[in-house]
Amino acid sequence: MAEEEGSWDSTLDEWLISEGFCYSAGMAQLEDGAFYAAAPEKDEAGWGFIYKEDHEQMITQEDMTEKKMTITEATSLKYVADNLKAPPTGLWLGGQKYSVTRVEKEFQVNETTFTYIFANRPKKGVAIGITNSQIICAFYDEEKGQTAGNCTKVLAAFAEWMKNTGY
Repeated sequence: MAEEEGSWDSTLDEWLISEGFCYSAGMAQLEDGAFYAAAPEKDEAGWGFIYKEDHEQMITQEDMTEKKMTITEATSLKYVADNLKAPPTGLWLGGQKYSVTRVEKEFQVNETTFTYIFANRPKKGVAIGITNSQIICAFYDEEKGQTAGNCTKVLAAFAEWMKNTGY
């Protein structure tokens, strides 16, 4: 990547946070799903919203029993990007579990297409855009007056720009 990590944080701030449609955002390489940029950039606040170290959670199994399992969020995000559905442990971002509710392999914005995945939890959600080499996550919170539609709108504009610049 030509950009330095700090400048990607600023780029996420500019494209996804500045208008108030998203409270946080992150970018990960498609190859590993590990976030390397987060917004809001100020005081590195974005990292607290989008990332949590490996942690254990009780996960309901097919037979409805619960089992304590280790959650690695980067692995969870990569699984969603590769398989277009949540892994058996669920999609975990920032220590919170999201349900994948919408997938569009060819989401179109003007002349550009990218893979779009939407996941939510009560009163919150994440719009995920997958470009040539990147996974972009934009988070909204209804309690902050944000909506899925506006979050998706700014994600789509950013994903279009990313694809058109080769990312």
